[in-house]
Amino acid sequence: MKILIIGFGKLGSNLYYSLSGKKGIQLSAVRSSREKLSAGSIEAADVIFICTRDSQIPAAVKHIAASGAALKNKVIFHTSGSLTSDELKKLSTNGAYIASFHPVQTFEKRVRKDAGRFNDIYIALEGSKKAINTGASLARQLSAKPFTLKKENKVYHHICCVIASNFLAALNRQIEKIISKKIRINGFKNLSFFNIYMPLATQSLKNIAKSGTIESLTGPFERNDVITIEKHLKALSKGSKDVLSVYLLMGIETVKLSLEKKSLSHGESLKIMKLLSKYLIK
Repeated sequence: MKILIIGFGKLGSNLYYSLSGKKGIQLSAVRSSREKLSAGSIEAADVIFICTRDSQIPAAVKHIAASGAALKNKVIFHTSGSLTSDELKKLSTNGAYIASFHPVQTFEKRVRKDAGRFNDIYIALEGSKKAINTGASLARQLSAKPFTLKKENKVYHHICCVIASNFLAALNRQIEKIISKKIRINGFKNLSFFNIYMPLATQSLKNIAKSGTIESLTGPFERNDVITIEKHLKALSKGSKDVLSVYLLMGIETVKLSLEKKSLSHGESLKIMKLLSKYLIK
């Protein structure tokens, strides 16, 4: 199986080196969606992973479609947590099988070797049956655990990821501020669904223990992804009012933490706060 990885950042590099050396797999990669994709490199691939930021996925799709490469029977994934396989619909009309392939894990840096980040994690798959089957097979080769999602539930899955990882960093910032008080941590019992998000939460805790909460913060708040944040808010406002309250509270704290990290400007933080405030009064 020949695999092309588009985007060689945090996730792309981890995926590349995790697949390196796997029996029957040949790898190639380009650094970003802005690099020219030749028809030859696309046609040579059986499977294509788009591992760019969400905002760059349309550009990657456009470049693939414009390359003139034959896409029939190829399997094409994007790795976004919040977006569905609909982002790749243009490629399916040219004969490709499409799906989203989302590792429920945090990747805080680029790597140059296998960091073991795919071991025992869960990978959310959503899309066409052929692509899901291919994705599940690759997930198992990565020593990960595949599971499928309905398209309409993808946004709720990503909300769980944000709470398990991004909000965890912001929440633990409060622990850092409490110097003289003892903290009691209670475990979870009989909540098997939480196992899906446990590797993500565990790795986030390891990052916090190693580098502190500020440097460990990732996610849509930290990268000023207002579109994804608003999607979460709209979904929760339709019925999950209790969770919406927690999301809003932790969203405010995560904006503050992003300001401390200096990944958000003052103006960007004000725009996100204004968006959150719209849902506080509903």
